[in-house]
Amino acid sequence: GATTAAQHLPNQYFNRASFSTTAPDDDTAERTTDKATSEDLAAKTDTQQQQQQQQSNATILRELSKARLSALVVCTTALGFASAGPTALSLTSIPTFAAASIGTALCASSAATFNQVIEVERDRQMKRTSNRPLVTGAVSKEMAMGLGCLTGASGGLMLGLGTDPVTTVLGVGNIALYAGLYTHLKPRSEINTWVGAVVGALPPVMGWTAAGGSLMDAEAVLLGSTLFLWQFPHFFALNWMYRADYKRGGFAMVAVNDPDGDRTAGLIKRYGLYLASVPFVSTALEVTSPMFAVDGGILLNGYALYVASKFDKERTNANARKVFLTS
Repeated sequence: GATTAAQHLPNQYFNRASFSTTAPDDDTAERTTDKATSEDLAAKTDTQQQQQQQQSNATILRELSKARLSALVVCTTALGFASAGPTALSLTSIPTFAAASIGTALCASSAATFNQVIEVERDRQMKRTSNRPLVTGAVSKEMAMGLGCLTGASGGLMLGLGTDPVTTVLGVGNIALYAGLYTHLKPRSEINTWVGAVVGALPPVMGWTAAGGSLMDAEAVLLGSTLFLWQFPHFFALNWMYRADYKRGGFAMVAVNDPDGDRTAGLIKRYGLYLASVPFVSTALEVTSPMFAVDGGILLNGYALYVASKFDKERTNANARKVFLTS
């Protein structure tokens, strides 16, 4: 009877009944889906923000450490180590090589960070340094100082445990020389360039001593001398290109006090000649083969002197850039 009665009920009844019983389930499912979607979007946004923060932190670290310059410094250390010969290239030397390279990188990073902490106000005045992390406020001085201390201590420890006392003293001493005397002299005396060249000359010597060589070895002296002399044409050209910027920053560079470029051009040519003599000296001392005198002394340095003479005749930024790129 109940079944028969139900069959005679209007269709509208079942439609309403169906609506009243199924609609709440559909609403719940829809709300659940919306909530899940919102949570997914929030999670995705958080992930993107974390990735951006990580990238930002990596960029700050790279810029404070002057990563590209530090990488070049490590390359010269590796070159000095490899120059010690087959023994330095054996498998048993890998731990020492790694310690020398990583320790040098950390010390270079520390020196660069301390330099930026000290020069932040001067960097603010210069176009080429106005985007550095300390200038923009991306990192505080306290955090930068902490990074400098951490990398300096880690670098010194790495060199002390993995190499020898001489290499360790050179590495830690170079932090003091760069962040201390060199940075102090930059706004006060043109001699800062010569002090900075000593800083750049020490890493290949560190590589040599880490491999078991002595500071008194002819190879060590030649490695250091090559890097010392090479820096002058390179940085005098750089100073000339950015002389207006250096003046704004208040730095005592040769080019800032050399409006006509006479001294700058003369120094580039003079140190280019000094550098060209090194391959001949090393050949005479039988440290290198005669081919090094031909390739390095005549061909490579001959072209460098040609570029330097072009700058001497026409002291444009374009010619200075050629000197910079050639040296």
